[in-house]
Amino acid sequence: MFKAFISLLLFITLSGCSNTPEEQQFYHRIDEAYDFEVTHCDSFAMARGKGVGEFALRDAKMQAMSYGEEIGGTHIVWLQVDEGGEGEETKVVAVIYKCLR
Repeated sequence: MFKAFISLLLFITLSGCSNTPEEQQFYHRIDEAYDFEVTHCDSFAMARGKGVGEFALRDAKMQAMSYGEEIGGTHIVWLQVDEGGEGEETKVVAVIYKCLR
């Protein structure tokens, strides 16, 4: 009986986990925004990102957002998104803002 309970508990715990990249949710200290949302903020940097493969756009945006976080930005506004075709690079360009919260 105890083994069955442990097995059931393990099954329930593991079935709630997701390892596929498209289902993963990431927390960022930088917020995505539209330009009208940051009119009261200071823009101070540009960020770029590149990605290739199935999750190229996500990877490119993550790269730019990570850079924005590293330099102390609070918001990121996407200026350009160039999605490459099959096997080509996807590129993003964004402005990093620092807003008083």
